[in-house]
Amino acid sequence: MADAWTPLTDSLRSLLTAQGWAEPTPVAVAVSGGADSMALLLTACALGLDVTVLHVDHGLRPESSADRDFVERAARDLGCDFHAHLAHDLAAKAEREGQGLEAAARAERYSWFGQKVGPGGILLTGHHADDQRETQLLHLIRGARPDAWRGMEAWNTERGFAIGRPFLGLTREALLNALHQNGQAWREDASNLDPRHLRNRIRHELVPLLEVLRPGWDAGLSRAADLALEWRASTLNLLADLEPGELPLFRVQSAPSPRHLVSLWGAQFGAVSGQLDALVSLAEPGTETGKQCATESHRILRERDRLLAIPLDPSDVTLGQPRSLNPHSHATGKIDMPQGTLKWSVSHVTERPEVAQDEDTAQLDLSALKGPLTLRHWLSGDRISPLGMEGQQSVSDILTQRKVLHASRSQVLLLEDAEQHPAWLVGHRIDRRVALPETVSPRGFDVLTLHWFPA
Repeated sequence: MADAWTPLTDSLRSLLTAQGWAEPTPVAVAVSGGADSMALLLTACALGLDVTVLHVDHGLRPESSADRDFVERAARDLGCDFHAHLAHDLAAKAEREGQGLEAAARAERYSWFGQKVGPGGILLTGHHADDQRETQLLHLIRGARPDAWRGMEAWNTERGFAIGRPFLGLTREALLNALHQNGQAWREDASNLDPRHLRNRIRHELVPLLEVLRPGWDAGLSRAADLALEWRASTLNLLADLEPGELPLFRVQSAPSPRHLVSLWGAQFGAVSGQLDALVSLAEPGTETGKQCATESHRILRERDRLLAIPLDPSDVTLGQPRSLNPHSHATGKIDMPQGTLKWSVSHVTERPEVAQDEDTAQLDLSALKGPLTLRHWLSGDRISPLGMEGQQSVSDILTQRKVLHASRSQVLLLEDAEQHPAWLVGHRIDRRVALPETVSPRGFDVLTLHWFPA
């Protein structure tokens, strides 16, 4: 291969050499069929690597099967093993899990990549300098913590396998020049022009505008990224000598940026950017002992002088997955949970029924609830308007007043409707907005009766 390929092969060789490259290195290459990934595939083969080609068909475009066929032919022509994965019902999955389509597609890809690459393996991707600056702009727009301003790392092992991005120092133009020189075809993804995706608008609208307004603007972005890395390093030093799972409050209060310190500490335990305000609130002076918030893997609990990260046990993990019920269409039913069983029934009445005194029973006005309902773990920040009281109370305060032990609070459930209005803090408080009406019209109303049977 001639001169246009030299920057590509040098970049890949340098990355692997820095990681202790030994020939022949077995690697997986993520190949969509686009210009970037095709350039990477040819570069990896030119270096004599033991290449396995991985391709994900997201099933979102009519031409995706043709992309898959193109990549398979290219892999066979180069003598590489080829594996493809077809994602099923990705749009429905994204809606069900409350994700954007791009995020769902990325999660699908990397979940499968992890299965194929295996622990300790290497996956190479064709991300380049243009992708990097778009990623940095996305992080800035979304308010990510400063260390995210650096964008993608050239080498990352957080997923249990290595992800190598050798082309982050090269522009897309450099990759295209190499492909043109070699006469190599590639596939264009029409969705890369879809303005519904924020990244595409950044690429096609914001970046060209920045080039006009301030040529060389991305050099400033790189300097900001360097400063963010220094900030991250100094903050990590403040966390280096801590006991595992503990964050003393004096360390938070003395940090140059308490928010940055808390975000880096919480990230170790599954906290995402949307939970930063809740974590910072837990660390503030005056926050009561026992307040908590939950991540996918841990409970973050406020103690008198520190925050504790407590791994969820299997029942907590199961509990973290909301369960749905729809009494509007099913008059009776039940949900089995590790903590117990919830049973419900719907009945039509023309007189106000006698109110049950059992705290594990709730009687609600079905018409005040928009279905379906969701039974889930309560979270820091949840509030309810308790029946018989004025105003709102936080769930945490209610549990404190009722002397629920902190160790047991992770087991408490909250029932809410489709508009995320709380209905019942199970076994504790009914929200007055969905309570039985004091007067009944001649037409009557439907009563939803819920019984909780603790395990």
